[in-house]
Amino acid sequence: MTQADPAALWQQMRERLVAFVARRIDQPADAEDIVQEVFLKMSRAIDSVHQQERLEAWVYQITRNAIIDYHRHSSTIARTRAQAATDRSLRPGEIDAEETALLAQCLKPLVTRLPEPYREAITWTEYEGLTQAEAAQRARISVPGMKSRVQRARRQLGDLLAACCRIELDARKAVRSVENHGPCPC
Repeated sequence: MTQADPAALWQQMRERLVAFVARRIDQPADAEDIVQEVFLKMSRAIDSVHQQERLEAWVYQITRNAIIDYHRHSSTIARTRAQAATDRSLRPGEIDAEETALLAQCLKPLVTRLPEPYREAITWTEYEGLTQAEAAQRARISVPGMKSRVQRARRQLGDLLAACCRIELDARKAVRSVENHGPCPC
């Protein structure tokens, strides 16, 4: 029986682990880095392995943990980026007071044209400042039901507004400019 080349065994293991990791992450190019981290962890803890027949299971457990760590790290970065985008969107936009007044002037009569349940939903949540849960309680419906009403009201209001005004949005979907382009349908 011939002795296997240790370098060849490590290379085979590396290739299998890279393929294993690449199938489980969003950025397959990061698989090599994760496997290098796995090898580093293995080298630090190899003396703690007592059962040689469980070596492969141990290696894959370290690999699964490294994948979980990778996803946690990616998730943290995504949350940080989303928070930064939200913070930027809360800054005052480019729309001036005249355009705000025009938009408010267009919206008020359009809200009255909405069917009753949608008019109530949008009035309570957007004008009276109720949360959707509070509005649901007032209307005696479920919270998902109120959320649905608010979404439909916003969509209907947007359609009515588009019929009389041209609204330009920026990349964050914030209003950049408002221009009246015809008679209001109210």
